[in-house]
Amino acid sequence: MSRIKEFRASIGKKLDSLEHQALALEAHLTQTKDHAMQRLEQRKQQLRDLLDQVQVDVQKSKEMAAQAKLEVQAKLEHLQVQLALGKAEARDTFEEQRAKTLNALSEFESIAEEKLKGASFESGKVWEDLVDRTSRLEAEYEVLKDRFVSEKAKQEVVLESKKEELLAKLVLFKDQVKAKRVVVQAKADVLETDLRQGLDHIKAGVRRLFE
Repeated sequence: MSRIKEFRASIGKKLDSLEHQALALEAHLTQTKDHAMQRLEQRKQQLRDLLDQVQVDVQKSKEMAAQAKLEVQAKLEHLQVQLALGKAEARDTFEEQRAKTLNALSEFESIAEEKLKGASFESGKVWEDLVDRTSRLEAEYEVLKDRFVSEKAKQEVVLESKKEELLAKLVLFKDQVKAKRVVVQAKADVLETDLRQGLDHIKAGVRRLFE
């Protein structure tokens, strides 16, 4: 199993992913669409910052063959271009950008672990940071995808009582995630399933709220 897949499969990163989704949903309920777009741009920038450092490490690496460097840099630059695109205000444009960015990320990950050599990569620190920042970005993309489903005026007239109820559930859910982190690995799969089902229930409530 690759290092990236190992990190994603760990219970710690699975709980991180659920927490990132909960935080993105909470912001979705309490902030405007413009604020949500700003959050997405911040996550993109955070990933770009990490990739800038990866590019420096690739250029300095003495363990990598010249051809391998060229292949990695090509995928890296393509991903950077996707992350640097401006805000998408229309649903179709947003969906296109989202798909292209996630696809470019997948392509970069595939070649990176195969080709990248050297202490900074083999220590796993780069991959752990990549998984964390990617998880945050994907959570923001997921929330905005639902928000773009309908641009009807009804979306802006949200019943406060229902919104408060969902926010209360999210607060409780985040507390549950924190509590589950201390549970032994043997129970990890069951706990993650329970938490994911709880988050899916809240997501469904959010989607109904904006229909």
